[in-house]
Amino acid sequence: FLSLLALPIVVFAQPSVLYYDIDSEKYLQNNNINQTRPIASITKLMTAMVVLDSQPNLQEKLSLSRKVKSSLPRQHYKRIDLLNAMLVRSDNGAAETLADNYPGGRRRFIEDMNRHAFMFGMISTTFDDPTGLSSSNVSTAIDVATMVNRASDYKLIRSISVQKKVTIDTNFKKRIRKMVLPNTNAHILVEFDSVVVSKTGFTNPAGYCVAMFIEERGKRRVIVILGANNKHDRIKKVEHIFYNV
Repeated sequence: FLSLLALPIVVFAQPSVLYYDIDSEKYLQNNNINQTRPIASITKLMTAMVVLDSQPNLQEKLSLSRKVKSSLPRQHYKRIDLLNAMLVRSDNGAAETLADNYPGGRRRFIEDMNRHAFMFGMISTTFDDPTGLSSSNVSTAIDVATMVNRASDYKLIRSISVQKKVTIDTNFKKRIRKMVLPNTNAHILVEFDSVVVSKTGFTNPAGYCVAMFIEERGKRRVIVILGANNKHDRIKKVEHIFYNV
């Protein structure tokens, strides 16, 4: 929905900040929104959409990938638990596991991530992995806004991504231990109840990022921040939009 508004790519040193009113099709704030840059774990919104579009068995248990670090113990988890860990805690092991167990495998999964981006009109976006750890996962604030808007159409993504924490059962010495994973965007979710889709991200190349879809008093808006200096800076930018724009 925003792809036709894309501007020529220019390199900026400052963060990209986008605040967009979907219904009026107006920018309420736009700074460096056409800059192509790494998007870190915001990638996982696309990962979730590609997984769900394959209509998988959400109760099927999968062996946790060993490709990357994970906050989860190395054991088997239901696909729905992996989606929760990925969208709430931004767990990289969960994302890689979901990609590995996609029809056609991980390679086909990455192809379908890029195919989805093309179909959505995300003309400045490329995906190289399902986690966002790769600095080759690049996009613009405009394209990310399109992605989070698309993600808002998925009821499961809406319900999972704004949970302040999620509890997952793990095995520990032949007993079930409940593992609590807090949301990486918990501060904002506690402060503002109008957020219906939320995903943060951070890597050194990407800086601190966040993408959110909000609904308040019948208004639908998108907030995207890419490349904030630190977590506090990211929060302050979001709060400034909510309180002053």
